[in-house]
Amino acid sequence: MGDYNINGLAIPLFLIFMLIEFLVLKVQGKSLHRYNDTVTSLSMGLCLLISDALLKAYTFAVFIYLWQHHAIFEFDAVSPVTWLVFFLGVDLCYYAFHRLAHEINILWGAHVGHHQSEEYNLTTALRQSAFQYGFSWVFYLPLALLGCPPQVFLLLFVLLKMYQFWLHTQSIGRIPLIEGFFSTPSSHRVHHAKNPVYIDRNYGGTLVIWDRLFGSWQPELAEEPCHYGTTSPLNTLNPIKANLQHWDMLARDSFNTRLWRDKVGLWFKSTGWRPQDCEDKALNEKQLQKSGCENREKYNPQVSKSVKIYVGFSFLSIVLVAVMFIFLAPSLTGSTLALGTILLVCSLVVVNDLLEGKKRFSWLELARLPLLLWFASTLWFTTSTTRNINTLVMDKPAHQVLNYASTPALWPQWHPQSSKVYAQSQQPLQKGEKFEEDIATALGKNHLLWDVVERSENNWRAVAMNENNGAIISVEYQVRPIKEGDKTEFTRVLDYTLPNFMYVMINALYLKPKVEKKSEEGVKRLQKAVAGLQVESQLQLVN
Repeated sequence: MGDYNINGLAIPLFLIFMLIEFLVLKVQGKSLHRYNDTVTSLSMGLCLLISDALLKAYTFAVFIYLWQHHAIFEFDAVSPVTWLVFFLGVDLCYYAFHRLAHEINILWGAHVGHHQSEEYNLTTALRQSAFQYGFSWVFYLPLALLGCPPQVFLLLFVLLKMYQFWLHTQSIGRIPLIEGFFSTPSSHRVHHAKNPVYIDRNYGGTLVIWDRLFGSWQPELAEEPCHYGTTSPLNTLNPIKANLQHWDMLARDSFNTRLWRDKVGLWFKSTGWRPQDCEDKALNEKQLQKSGCENREKYNPQVSKSVKIYVGFSFLSIVLVAVMFIFLAPSLTGSTLALGTILLVCSLVVVNDLLEGKKRFSWLELARLPLLLWFASTLWFTTSTTRNINTLVMDKPAHQVLNYASTPALWPQWHPQSSKVYAQSQQPLQKGEKFEEDIATALGKNHLLWDVVERSENNWRAVAMNENNGAIISVEYQVRPIKEGDKTEFTRVLDYTLPNFMYVMINALYLKPKVEKKSEEGVKRLQKAVAGLQVESQLQLVN
């Protein structure tokens, strides 16, 4: 995971693709989006991303631990064989989870949210259960035991998820060249259809060869148009109810049934199985599957245009806050994570409630809107510190190395980003002394105000404020004499604290690797400069 969750920044990109699909369908003369269904699908997608942001760092740590300590085989992360083997492995593990998620009650409860929409478009791709990842990650652990390098797994897993996004559309017909081998929109439409002939078919993520091998393959039939949704209708836009729909039924059946073996066992029975003494309380899902419910009226509550406009602006504000929250999640405190999760989920419940024409939570708007605004400003001004450490050995005594490095007037000679230093002294600076510097960065020219805060025999540190953007920069030089010969282990520690979300995001996506490259280049140039020192008296020695 690192310091940031990059998934948060994918949300705007997904929205752009959804808009493109909407326009393409309009050109094709098709109207396959409903306003309320779209908002609910995106709401559930946000719930999933929030859940993932809270869980993935810890679950991935389990994968890494198993790989480090219990891997049976060793694979080279750069070998094409490794990537091919584990591409197939990741896809097979996904197939295993996906199929069992359709066949076992408790797992279906963690997956059903993805199938509840009665429309089929790119918004459906994001309509996922918030609890799915809490179950699915276990299915990938065998890959760690087989020796799959974590970086290989992570990239392949991300690619598999990205590939599945474009499958959720009706704007693309059959693709003969790849049908039957790769998953396509056509094969995935079958998977989402509730027609009896299509139910529980085509589980493949990237490939459908697993469906062919294990008997779950079904092509889309021209004479059998797909009807979408679940056989048990959701009949609500509430994302919490949507996530808990199947588990709620299981819990009620578990409470009502008389036999203890059924109270526990029904959770692990095949999907749709219910105790005999509960089947008369509601229509059995198996019976629903027989009809397919092709002609069932869609759940489509009507509200005024003003409500839709209000919900639209409210939802947009929630999305913006969610982007920041999900992106920053790995670096946020537990209390901030808890507050953000509660606030965002409650906000999603309120806006979807309004789309159902209900006003039971409207009084919350007086508190929710100011809280959301406050939380947004808190996230925006959340600072983030990035550390970069470079260490190498120099062929000069420790005090000479430190004196040279701690002479800011010489920085432009060796550090590639230092343009000009304004210092009264051309000698090593002491604690309390100040100087200024012009630097050239990937974001343009900046002016730094430096203050030397520490100086000792083996250590020198200065702190600066960037006048252009308010960033705080700390640079520390550490030297350690090496007994063998007149050599020194030199360490440069660079910390920079960025003032707001925009700079934090730019740093994660663009700036950080450039800073790392320039820092490495700088210490190598410093090494050459120090190696060229002939007369120690060029600098006033400070002990």
